[in-house]
Amino acid sequence: MRVALVVPPWGPDDIRANDTRGIAGCWPTPGMQYIAAVLRERGHEVAYLEGFFHSSDDMRKRVAEFGAQALGVYVISLLWHKASPFIEAVRRDNPSIFTFIGGHGATSMPERMLSECPGLDAVVIGEGEATAGEMIDAVACGTPLDGVAGLAFRNPSGGIVRTANRPLVEDLDSLPFPAVDLCEMDRYYPSFEQVSTVPVMQTLASRGCSGTCLYCYKMYGRRIRLRDPKRVVDEIEYYVKRYGAREIKFWDEHFTYSHAHTYAFCEELTKRGLNVRWWCSCRADAVDRKILRAMKDSGCWCINFGVESGVQKNLDTLVKREKLERIELAVRMAHSVGIKTHTTYIFGIPGETFEEGLKTIEFAKRLGSFTVEFFPITPFPGTALYRGVEQGRYGSMSSRLDDQGMLLDRPCFVPFTMTGDQIMELRRLAYIRYFFRPSFLLYRFRNISSPFQLRAVWHGARSLLMMASEQFEKSRRKK
Repeated sequence: MRVALVVPPWGPDDIRANDTRGIAGCWPTPGMQYIAAVLRERGHEVAYLEGFFHSSDDMRKRVAEFGAQALGVYVISLLWHKASPFIEAVRRDNPSIFTFIGGHGATSMPERMLSECPGLDAVVIGEGEATAGEMIDAVACGTPLDGVAGLAFRNPSGGIVRTANRPLVEDLDSLPFPAVDLCEMDRYYPSFEQVSTVPVMQTLASRGCSGTCLYCYKMYGRRIRLRDPKRVVDEIEYYVKRYGAREIKFWDEHFTYSHAHTYAFCEELTKRGLNVRWWCSCRADAVDRKILRAMKDSGCWCINFGVESGVQKNLDTLVKREKLERIELAVRMAHSVGIKTHTTYIFGIPGETFEEGLKTIEFAKRLGSFTVEFFPITPFPGTALYRGVEQGRYGSMSSRLDDQGMLLDRPCFVPFTMTGDQIMELRRLAYIRYFFRPSFLLYRFRNISSPFQLRAVWHGARSLLMMASEQFEKSRRKK
């Protein structure tokens, strides 16, 4: 069967605030790449189309020219307003095509999306490899979908049917490598604050997260499953030799969950002498100086720590299960062994005040990470925060799915203790006060290690000047 897998048409305007659109990039979608590989392994012919590179009309033309018999669309809630009309348009072009969606947004609200999009036939819920494979096999053979676990679909009478839940993939090593060869890899590029050099490729060493954060949607579950470190390095070696990769970004939610696994990966990567840099995300309470040294020695140049707040009360509200002192210790230890840090922070936490937001800015400055990001909090569908807001707790939220992004010009959620304008002012002040420090500017310029980082500094400076101009204008109006 001929299957077109599509990321719907989108651009920086759909995911970024005006002042940070200049640093936006585009990564391939790992889940789609895995599904493409599984479908191909099952004997289906697959095309992969990235909406960042093509207009809606161009993509429809390509789907038609490919002769697609099935269309799979990646969906996050923020881009549903782009995905839905695209599905309807393709259905008008080819009434017999089978359409399905998957992804975090699709998984969190399958019935709603089926109801809102008459041209949609099915929703793949959760990890999609086995479900999508069995579903496409069934469609190709003309057999009913009732026996395919992990689906929500529209039956012939128009009703919505939801099948049994699909268990998580126990053996991640049973999956083929992502079908990166189907993507236009030479056209992708990362956001400027995300990596140190290019070419860069992405991978996963695990799936799942044991955290309990109020705002996080766990499509991959709370039980962490690990890939064989040798197989992870096999994939990295392929990227180095085939694509000339100089850096690897890990999308794992909890990279150092198992120290034994991390040590084994570091040893294998070092043994092969691939000379590639890498970046990962860790919990602050899951690192020590010994593991950090091993990571540094094998090429780790930066670790992302999700700090979120500089006020313990707010961390407790988010159910982070971390202490500020431990976060600060983790960052200091990373810096002491020569690993840079990227830290992220949230404004608009339920119960947070404007003054507490200012304390978070001061805490971020004290940590002194190489790069930082500040977000307005977003109650994504399927999260405990989203359910609480729906029940009238925490604050008010926009009902528009395309408002539900962390990087837009407006917050989609406002707690009872703050206003939307205060949240966005905190975000501007955070960037201005963090980056416009002479000591920090000197630190950044001294640590430019590639032409890519030089461009990152240039684009970042433009964004900061836009924020500073907007903040000056708002301050002038107040006076």
